[in-house]
Amino acid sequence: MRTAFHTLTPSNRPRLFVATCVLLFFTGLARADDTKSLDKGFEQNVKPFLNRYCVRCHNADKQTSGVRVDQLDAALPDRHLKLWESIQKQIGDGAMPPENAARPTGDERKRVAEWIGQGLGVARSRPAPKNGLLRRLTVAQYRNTLRELLLLEDDLTDLLPPDAVSRDGFVNNTETLQLSPLLLEAYFDIAEKALARSTVDPKSKPTIQTFRVDLGAGINGTPCPDQLILGANSHLLNNADFVVTQPKPEKLFAFDPFVMRTKYRFIEGYQGNDTVRGWRDYDSIYHAVYACMRGSDGYPKGRSYSTVPHGLLLRPAIPSAELFGVESTYGPRANFKIALRELPDHGRFRVTVTAAKYDDGLLLDPGTPPQPDGGAGAVVCRDLKATQTVTVPKAGVYQVDVHATPRGDVPAPNSARLADGLIGAWPLDGTTASNPERKELAGRLAGDAKFVKSPFGQAVSLEGNGSVVVPRHDSMNVKDGDFSVAAWIHPRQLRQAGIVCLGKYAWVHGWYLDVPDNAGTLRIETVGPDGQPNGTVKSPPKTIRANAWQHVAAVVRRGKNETRLYVNGYLVATGTVGPANLDNPKVDLHLGRIQDAQQFKGELDEVRIYRRALDAAEIQALMEPGRQFVKPPREEPAELTLTLGDREFSGTLKQPAFLAVRLPAGPLPVTVRAASGKPLDRVVLTPLPETHEITRRFGEFEKRAPRLGVHMGFRRDCGSTLAPVGSPQAVPGTGLSRFVYEGAIRNFPSPDVEKDNVNYLAGVREIGVRSEYTDGRDMPRLLIRSVEFEGPYYETWPPPSHRAVFGDADTKNDPAAGRKAILDFATRAYRRPVTPREEATLAAVFDKSLAQGRSFPDAVKDALLVVLTSPQFLFLTETSRTPAPEPLDEYELASKLAYFLWNGPPDATTLKLAAAGELRKNLDAEVGRMVADPRFSHFVNEFAAQWLALDKFQVLEPDRSRFPKLTRDTRAQLKQEPAQFLQYLMRNNLPARNLIASDIVVANEVVAGYYDLGNKTESGFEFVPIRHDRGDLGGVLTQAAIMAGLSDGRESNPVKRGAWLARRIVAEPPDDPPPNVPALKPETRQLSLRERLERHRNQPGCAQCHAKIDPWGVPFEEFDAGGRIKTKLPDARSTLPDKANVAGVADLKRHLAEDRIDQVAFSVLKHLATYATGRNLTYGELESLKRDEVKLKTAGYRMQDMIRFVVNSPMFLEK
Repeated sequence: MRTAFHTLTPSNRPRLFVATCVLLFFTGLARADDTKSLDKGFEQNVKPFLNRYCVRCHNADKQTSGVRVDQLDAALPDRHLKLWESIQKQIGDGAMPPENAARPTGDERKRVAEWIGQGLGVARSRPAPKNGLLRRLTVAQYRNTLRELLLLEDDLTDLLPPDAVSRDGFVNNTETLQLSPLLLEAYFDIAEKALARSTVDPKSKPTIQTFRVDLGAGINGTPCPDQLILGANSHLLNNADFVVTQPKPEKLFAFDPFVMRTKYRFIEGYQGNDTVRGWRDYDSIYHAVYACMRGSDGYPKGRSYSTVPHGLLLRPAIPSAELFGVESTYGPRANFKIALRELPDHGRFRVTVTAAKYDDGLLLDPGTPPQPDGGAGAVVCRDLKATQTVTVPKAGVYQVDVHATPRGDVPAPNSARLADGLIGAWPLDGTTASNPERKELAGRLAGDAKFVKSPFGQAVSLEGNGSVVVPRHDSMNVKDGDFSVAAWIHPRQLRQAGIVCLGKYAWVHGWYLDVPDNAGTLRIETVGPDGQPNGTVKSPPKTIRANAWQHVAAVVRRGKNETRLYVNGYLVATGTVGPANLDNPKVDLHLGRIQDAQQFKGELDEVRIYRRALDAAEIQALMEPGRQFVKPPREEPAELTLTLGDREFSGTLKQPAFLAVRLPAGPLPVTVRAASGKPLDRVVLTPLPETHEITRRFGEFEKRAPRLGVHMGFRRDCGSTLAPVGSPQAVPGTGLSRFVYEGAIRNFPSPDVEKDNVNYLAGVREIGVRSEYTDGRDMPRLLIRSVEFEGPYYETWPPPSHRAVFGDADTKNDPAAGRKAILDFATRAYRRPVTPREEATLAAVFDKSLAQGRSFPDAVKDALLVVLTSPQFLFLTETSRTPAPEPLDEYELASKLAYFLWNGPPDATTLKLAAAGELRKNLDAEVGRMVADPRFSHFVNEFAAQWLALDKFQVLEPDRSRFPKLTRDTRAQLKQEPAQFLQYLMRNNLPARNLIASDIVVANEVVAGYYDLGNKTESGFEFVPIRHDRGDLGGVLTQAAIMAGLSDGRESNPVKRGAWLARRIVAEPPDDPPPNVPALKPETRQLSLRERLERHRNQPGCAQCHAKIDPWGVPFEEFDAGGRIKTKLPDARSTLPDKANVAGVADLKRHLAEDRIDQVAFSVLKHLATYATGRNLTYGELESLKRDEVKLKTAGYRMQDMIRFVVNSPMFLEK
């Protein structure tokens, strides 16, 4: 047993002992006299007073306002002292008994008040029995301790139940930290797993998996020939745009490289969204590793991603709620992932991303006017079918305007050659025969197809379950030549449906003209004999209209960008169809459906197929019979790709003003292309002066650095489950750099499917790489050149975790070395020297295991299992000889200090001081060192979350329609704000008034954007101090995580907010609510907030409690349920429980920061001390805090000073 006498010299021990005994003797006599006096006064004056005036309303059966006094006595236990204080106040103010009851005389009041004052004085002076302390590690402390002891990053604590919460909101309170048999069993399981994962066989060679994915347009010279599809909403990069390799890393030790499996046999796979059953064999690394862009559609500005020769360009990954029925479940926009079938089961891994900030241009906002064509220094590019090289006269910022060719006059109809090259024409005027009639081209009606009247005579009407089928004839063979197909259509419903088809879906050889979606898109798609795509051309959405006659035509010319789609004679798309032979003798010609698949709903007429390419005038001639129906199709903005030199820019051309970009002087190749073949007239490059607004905005834009984030998890049918690997990293430079991310693979979501599952999609893992989204400001794109993976990742063999267990004992295989390894490990685990008895017990376990034939490493681990499940490891122990206060020994102090400020074990520096007996002398210096250490964040995160009740924000479900900015990802950042703010105050030792009213907020771009301060920081995800210059911000009171957490997600709640402030900020908690308080009647919902509170307070038993709550909460009505200041401020005037009048939150902050700062500081000290000691404070300790905190007042109650005050107090230093 260690006591303070260990540090005393022999000469001064007897003198100190005698003095202490004398002091305790006389103190005991005084306490005995006080007790007799209190007993006598209680029986003579107080008890009769309570029985006569109080017990009638405050007894076991009738606890008015939740108060009971019939159990009070002269012992004055700590649990009753607050009630005695309240009684004293009520009697002194004359508030009780109430006016309609019998009232005591002035003398009676005086005698009782004096007795209570005397009793409270005695209670303050009596030392509470301490008897040492035995406190189990919390889950977080246990996790941190395991990690530092074993150097193991795997989080194994998911087996443990959450810790219970004390009355003060903390989970480290000794009274709530129970140890059940089930919990002990979990500790055994965790210890076994931890030892198994920390140790290896050093004589064996590790197996290491490495692979690398290189990205870039056309980078793969021998792409996988298969059409890769990965489940629903499959969105993979082109096979030619990525390369997968398995390089062997250089190591200083021998290892076996893991070679990924390439041969698979599956019985279930996917074609588009359709499940395909049937065995199929695969043999390619590209059926094991995929480059995937599946995510939410509809990027608001520019294309979410694109491949360029240098790599993959990503815009910020705009988050999705990923909730069914609310928002897409497929993940964020710009959502790049490497999907793969095999990763290690456990161990550390490293992901290295080679990336750069792209030398990008700023896409211009809607409404930006184009620059005049003849502006000074302007460069105009015309004839845009091929690359043009222009000369930029001077370096600078240029506005790039892209002007589309306006729709001009259509050519005059020319029907002179409409009979040439005609394969067949089906007028469908009451017959399915061709015209001119040819027996071999006669068709038949199938399903619900029938003839109806039409503007052209008759047409075929289809109800979605019919078609016209014409048996395949050799005359339909277009081989590898040009062809045209045309028809009049009247869709009554826009949906996926075939128009004219000589092929099938699912990449069957042939071709078809169809509507591929319900968005009004027109498409011609071709497939070669090998089942591979041969070219697809499709129009923009909304080209086809429902409930209207319109003419559609596809003119296929074999050559780059030579195929045309027309609607009502207007060109709507241009693209490329390859040279493959498209004839498939195994399919029939279907009009109004895709064979064996989707069917048209509406009318179909005048179908024609040609073995040549018609020109625009001939298309006009085909429309003559229905000229009255011809209307220009809707012209949608085109997707544009502009290449300036070796840089590529993409976006939607909604207006001529397209881009602002910095250009060097000299020759500049310019290439521009628009999706769907939209004709373009000219590109104009206009230099902008330095004073121009666009130049200023571009300057801000080009200074911004994208944030690179890596995520790990697995693929689901309708999305992904991913978790971030470390923190996002800024990518500031345009030169390629390597960015490293590490983690423990077991800490990330895993699909955990059975081995050799025959579903093509089963067990697919994913590594996500993103340009992380912050506040929505324009950001240069992120260029990803390559992604490398290595795991398990070892820098040495055996790894440090193995050495942390064995040292070098396993290389010696000597029992003495084994016992030394066990002793060293136990010393670190127990956080103090091991006693001889403990050492003997552990050695006996080791020796017995060896005697039973266990291997040397297993015998060592058997003993270490005892260490990791022992009370010495699982508990913080303060051993005491007597109930009297005793000083902590140096090792107890080391542990108590570290678990306070690091929420984890002491390090070698602190233990070295403890071993030398120097820790207590250097306590202030150690506090400073610990506060500056990164591990201090473990304390701040736990303390802030528990003190400020941030768990309420964690479970909040906000009304998305009212608070669209309060997204899941924004909430994750807002939750960090209180801890980051508190850490800033403590590390900088700022005055406590900043907790209430501060000139700064500590925020990152996400949090700053939520407060409309986005233009004040460029910190990405790093929290930094920002001056706000606003009355509604600053301090913890009005932080969004707190204000929103103290609401129901729809309406603000002044009662919750008031109770929170009373308990957490001023430490004047209301009493617990009495039982069975009736709810307000439904009709009160129409009343104002102030009226509803009044009704509630007027209910029996509620008034006294709510008088301490509601006035604090009313000023917070200026903040909505999303935690932001309301646009229209309500009446938030309030008379506080301390009788001060405030006009709103700003006034409340002023009052607390100036008039009540002593009480705020007391609250901070109380909560710090409660957390630091891991127990409830006694009445006397609370009173001493109030009495002694004045020492800190002169300096303004500085935050780090308050930590030192607690650490140097008897309540912390004694046991």
